[in-house]
Amino acid sequence: MVAVEQDRCPGVLRLHEAADGLLARVRLPGGRIDARGLRAVASTSRMGNGIVELTSRASLQIRGLADGAVVAPLIAAELVPSPSHERVRNILASPLAGPEADALVAELDRALCADPALANLSDRFLFAVEDGTGLHGREADVTIVVGGQISVEEALDAARQGRRIPGVVSPDHPRLGAALQADGRLAVTVMPPLARVSPDQLDGLAELVSEVRIGVARTLTAFDLDPSALRALGFIDDPDSGWFGLTACAGLGACAKARRDVRREAAMRASRRRAGDPPEHYAACERNCGAPR
Repeated sequence: MVAVEQDRCPGVLRLHEAADGLLARVRLPGGRIDARGLRAVASTSRMGNGIVELTSRASLQIRGLADGAVVAPLIAAELVPSPSHERVRNILASPLAGPEADALVAELDRALCADPALANLSDRFLFAVEDGTGLHGREADVTIVVGGQISVEEALDAARQGRRIPGVVSPDHPRLGAALQADGRLAVTVMPPLARVSPDQLDGLAELVSEVRIGVARTLTAFDLDPSALRALGFIDDPDSGWFGLTACAGLGACAKARRDVRREAAMRASRRRAGDPPEHYAACERNCGAPR
């Protein structure tokens, strides 16, 4: 029995109608997206209102689209390898994960998309692959640990039955800036203010790197490049920045239930925050909606 939960989670082929137009959500297993994919998201965004959001599930949301036909670049870039399974490809991995974790993410994604029954899996069901590099406190329904006892098939069988196999997740926060990895790579982690990127920034990233990794804390990680190149694109790598730990929902103009321009309020707050201040979230309506999922 496959765990099915009806919800309104959008995808690329099923868009969500927001106050600022249609919204597409692009699933990125492991948070990985290559330069071709970045350019495709940028191209699609230019046919909308130019706003792309990073979500807490390491996906991308494209806002302000006029109709479903404009997502053709995403399909051409193979960001939707399985139309029947596109909204269930919810797989997390750390941006700093190594090759073994990357291989497991790819294997899990292939096996998930190859099972016709799992096309009916709840859009909210979340997998994770953990190799010790951390998911910053984000729990999943089923976690596969590299070198652990849970295989890909066992993980999928748990999903079919609606069983949870949670793993131990690290509670630490992501670190912005450059850090040398055990394998010799230099990982550079940055964040866009309030989790939004522009098509020009995406195209700029595509010129710099072959791949970008999105984290659950709405960060971007790339490898073996000068951090100043990412700063020049408008990304933040300073952990003492007032933007760090600051989030906001879509707000006025983007959400029909919004009552305040919370993104403007959050931007004003960023200029006054100090290093070490606790995380803050600005919500625009009474139900205290979260930032993009």
